[in-house]
Amino acid sequence: MRKIFEQLMATFRQFLKQRDYLLLLVPCGDTDVALFLKALRDLDRESGADMFLLFAEDFQSPDQFLNDTAQRLQQEHSLTNEAVGPDVPKLPPLPNDFLDVKCLAPDRLEAGLRYAHSLIDPRLGQHFLWGMGPGKIGDSGSYLGLLAQLPPKPDIRPWMRGARIVARVPADFELGLSPFANAKRVQVRPFSIPPGAQEEEVLAAAGDPKLPLGDRMQAEVQLAYLDCAHSRFDKAIDRFLKALAFFHWAEISVMEGLAICGLGDVARREGNLHDAQHWYECAIVPAAKAGNPILMSTIVQNLAAVAFEENRFTDAEERYSELVTFKRAMIDEDGLAEALEWQGLSQERQLAYDRAVVCWEEGALICKAFELKHRLPPLLGHLRRGYQALEMREELENFDAEWAVEG
Repeated sequence: MRKIFEQLMATFRQFLKQRDYLLLLVPCGDTDVALFLKALRDLDRESGADMFLLFAEDFQSPDQFLNDTAQRLQQEHSLTNEAVGPDVPKLPPLPNDFLDVKCLAPDRLEAGLRYAHSLIDPRLGQHFLWGMGPGKIGDSGSYLGLLAQLPPKPDIRPWMRGARIVARVPADFELGLSPFANAKRVQVRPFSIPPGAQEEEVLAAAGDPKLPLGDRMQAEVQLAYLDCAHSRFDKAIDRFLKALAFFHWAEISVMEGLAICGLGDVARREGNLHDAQHWYECAIVPAAKAGNPILMSTIVQNLAAVAFEENRFTDAEERYSELVTFKRAMIDEDGLAEALEWQGLSQERQLAYDRAVVCWEEGALICKAFELKHRLPPLLGHLRRGYQALEMREELENFDAEWAVEG
């Protein structure tokens, strides 16, 4: 995995330095986009003089994509100007033809690129890199059609000097069958993570006698979780117990808690909820000793899920309430919305619709405020069900007026 990532970084470094290509197209699957974006962010950190503008918005249509991109750049523009001191020049305003939703998407994209070009000095060897890594591409034809407007046709436009554009495209992209078939200054470099690449790397680390024992035991924990995910439960238990013995002896509490939590995961995957609860409860002591909020919240969430699966809804409500407290403290809006949803579901199973509606209303408002579009639809469904159960006719009318479009 590390070798694959380093190869991707080398591809991006070479593209940034070269002068022959404007656009780098990277065919890759949805599951590989996160590593694609991480490589660009890491390159941004190591490139002192060059400017990076990176976008991860999903693509459904050209207009939606440019709206989301403009909104993201507006946010970064505002944050940058607020952060600079009084003696540092502020960024110039974003151009109207980039922000105007009435303009055509290709024109808006080019306006954004012209703005980025205005912030660098190519005569000093500066570049700007505009990176687009949509996690999902809903309409590949219109996405590729939008990108195909960028290469020279045939002349080089002024904003292209010093410009480098990197765009993720669908994994099945073929240059000859695409709108780029005859395009100039376009490079294609596919990227994919082969199946089993991560496991092979971790296996090598676990068996490397040159590595410190603690590192090898951490690799054992990673392998145990992979074994659990692939239903190799006996192997997973052996690895977890081996790592647990070492981390308990070495008094590394966070890894001790993680190994115990893993034993709970194995029991739960095997359908043994009694043992799963036992292991999760055992993991609380080392997790608390380590003071690790992520591990603690994971354990509480697992205990809540086990209680829910065993129809112990009062216990589940209490655990999910504790999880809500953790997620608030961690400023984890996505996790908070999920915890509120399940707290409400636990209350619903007790026919406590009044409490459930309060949780779901807060969760829906969080989703709307932080644009958690993947969590909002189920919460709206729960809310409607809750209002109907409580015969809250006025709230139902307001719900239809305010939330129907969101759902």
